[in-house]
Amino acid sequence: MQHNPHPFHIRGTRAGILDAHRRAVGGAFATVTDYFWREGSPWLVLQLSDGRRVVAPVAWTDLPADTFPPTPGRPLLLAQALPPLARTCQ
Repeated sequence: MQHNPHPFHIRGTRAGILDAHRRAVGGAFATVTDYFWREGSPWLVLQLSDGRRVVAPVAWTDLPADTFPPTPGRPLLLAQALPPLARTCQ
């Protein structure tokens, strides 16, 4: 059996915004509150120091490129995971 760890938990991590994108984001630094994938690339939900939340691609930040390794062809939900999930939700 092979163990494939998920990307490390980055919620709460402070991310620097690259100079070229600071105006679009609205600040030089932000705290990561969540992340998701859009059109095959990872995006972050960032909370700025003034409390506003913005969404930006990971490429606009100083986070390492290998933080979110690509997983082509990997299913989003495995069928065998549904019964345990249903029991948990009951």
